[in-house]
Amino acid sequence: MRAEDLRASIERRGDATVVRLGGVLDVDSSPSLRSAVLACLAAEPSVIVLDVADLRHGDDVALTVLPALAQHAAAWPGSAMTLAAARPPLASALDRMAVARLVPLFPTTDAALAGATGPGAGGAGERMRLTLQPMLDATAAARHLVGRACVRWGVERIRDVAELVVTELVSNVLRHARTDMEVGVARERRLLHVSVRDHGPGVPRLGGADDAEEGPLREDGRGLLVVSALTYAWGCIPVPDGKVVWATMRI
Repeated sequence: MRAEDLRASIERRGDATVVRLGGVLDVDSSPSLRSAVLACLAAEPSVIVLDVADLRHGDDVALTVLPALAQHAAAWPGSAMTLAAARPPLASALDRMAVARLVPLFPTTDAALAGATGPGAGGAGERMRLTLQPMLDATAAARHLVGRACVRWGVERIRDVAELVVTELVSNVLRHARTDMEVGVARERRLLHVSVRDHGPGVPRLGGADDAEEGPLREDGRGLLVVSALTYAWGCIPVPDGKVVWATMRI
């Protein structure tokens, strides 16, 4: 079966993204599904719901792409992936392959959205965002956003650390990418996520880039060493038009 036989339509619902799948998922078409999910993750949704009501599967092995994508989504700050509306043949196959144990399966898309974003949901929490231009006052604006979020969510004890982390991430954009940026802060369970998306090339490296490497991200890496020391985890994920650098702190 050709990859063209897998169809995906994307719908934004607030901070969530619904991907309605149709056609056949098999070994040949699974890269198309992966590309669609990664494209959605670039917008940092709180949750991606895969509506599989119109999806058929060519073989059980192809379904293993779903847990892999869910794990990839979990690596993004504050994001998650769920399944919805599986018909009995597909639901049985998901159970046989233990996919339903690894990726939440809901009877409908609305139920998936409610389950992922409602009170006590493990998939997503509260979030705030701000788009900034590459100007000197961007760091102050980013600190204000993160500080306001910490006060609103009652996590003021980590406010100073979170403000310092976002200052370092925004400063990297100002020094190297020099593009517009989107600063995000999200709370999920006992974690606070901070992310900065820019439109510049290259990937920042802890401790600085190789001497032989060219590009706008050649630096001593001290800012990222600070981020690494202060956070529970941090990372950089390339996206089609740039990258997202994120950091997570325990609340």
